[in-house]
Amino acid sequence: MRLRLSTLNKKAVKATLALASALAVVIPVNAMAQEDLQTVMVRKTLVENHVSGVSLEALENQTIEQMIAGLKDPYTVLFTPQDYGQFSNSLENSFEGIGCVIGLDDQGVYVTRTIPGSPAETAGLLPDDYIRAVDGVPASTTSIDAVRDKIIGVAGTKVKVTVLRGDKEITFELTRQSVNSPEVYSKSFSNGVGYVQITDFSDEADEEFDKQLSELQAKGLKSLILDVRDNPGGYLETARNIAKHFVKEGVLIHTQNREGIDDPVTIAGGNPLAIPVYILANENSASASEVLSGALQDYGVAKVIGMQTYGKGSVQQLFELPDQSVLKVTVEEYLTPKMRKVNKVGITPDLKVDGVAAQLITALHETGISDIQVSFSKHNVTYNGVDLGFGFGSFNEKGHFYASARGLAALIGATITWNDVNHTVDITDSKGTQAFAIEADKLMIVNGMSYVNVDVFKDSFPQLKVSHQGENVSIQATKGN
Repeated sequence: MRLRLSTLNKKAVKATLALASALAVVIPVNAMAQEDLQTVMVRKTLVENHVSGVSLEALENQTIEQMIAGLKDPYTVLFTPQDYGQFSNSLENSFEGIGCVIGLDDQGVYVTRTIPGSPAETAGLLPDDYIRAVDGVPASTTSIDAVRDKIIGVAGTKVKVTVLRGDKEITFELTRQSVNSPEVYSKSFSNGVGYVQITDFSDEADEEFDKQLSELQAKGLKSLILDVRDNPGGYLETARNIAKHFVKEGVLIHTQNREGIDDPVTIAGGNPLAIPVYILANENSASASEVLSGALQDYGVAKVIGMQTYGKGSVQQLFELPDQSVLKVTVEEYLTPKMRKVNKVGITPDLKVDGVAAQLITALHETGISDIQVSFSKHNVTYNGVDLGFGFGSFNEKGHFYASARGLAALIGATITWNDVNHTVDITDSKGTQAFAIEADKLMIVNGMSYVNVDVFKDSFPQLKVSHQGENVSIQATKGN
């Protein structure tokens, strides 16, 4: 078992096992007579380990559920054996199924990509295949969850998936298996700009990062965009190993237990990259993502671009109980190398930028790529020809193509604000401010996000070049021009 951040390092695993053995020895007989062993063990574990310093008296005569609820700590949790199995699988991005990622459009559920080595890839499913039936039963054309629930199942069982490819239906018989979704993806842009996305700090993500970083270096890496947006965290040791590529030696995080004692987690033997680094982070970047972002920011080796991060600055330890259940307990709080608080605060970006596409475009501009072309096809969006697996924010409506106002502003290097007085989206560049009011065929607000008719935007900012070819749209701009 490795602990997570939600976790500590390997020495904490030994402490976990030792404590579980000790508890069985030291629990008073009279206590066991009045309460079940499980309740007594949970109480003792919380009293001796929870970062709040909760007292034995405060937890007396309470059930396990009452004790945990009273801590008001969402990260202290009791897992049943089944729940812990699911939790462990989630740490490693492991699931049972056929190994394809699916999307939804107006024609139904389709395959966006297959996971390397998965049954889906081996059988020959391809991106843009529409799933029309599962085991002979017509598939929903309006719900991803309904289709996914029919496809997933126990490893070793079979499932038939019928897809529409072009105008031809093809049926594949696949055997479900345990699939590990990759946690690290890399791409190359021009001018030696590398992009690496880390979706989870799993047990093997550091090794995969090493491999893909080496491949980027072989291509002539001159600057790096490191994407930890929507990354919920993972193993601290993984984050430390990745940090060694940027920091030679020093403190990764300061940890403080219930007594306020600082036990720093350090970096040693690092081999820093001598290139500019830009970290993309957002409000869902948490835990180990914040550890890495905060450390590289403190050491001045990376600039953070995006939004204030989640603010999970606590460390959890796992304790095994006699019935195979597992108690996850918050045992420490951590601070950045410069002693900045993270818990319930998060990491403040150097450049605050909202919007997935706008964040990437801003990072590309920071690397020196000023000329950016965004191309839209039916299911894909590319940035200077590179498909990163996420969109720009766009749609067609009544013959007009609308795109994210934030993304469009980022393309031309302009700032964007909402004018509460005039109820307009104001976009400002070196030549002045253009206000876009909510009007038919000009500006639409959908789920709180603003989308501008790209042709109308081009009229106000002629440096934006727009090309329409059927379903394909291309938008190009050079920052500042």
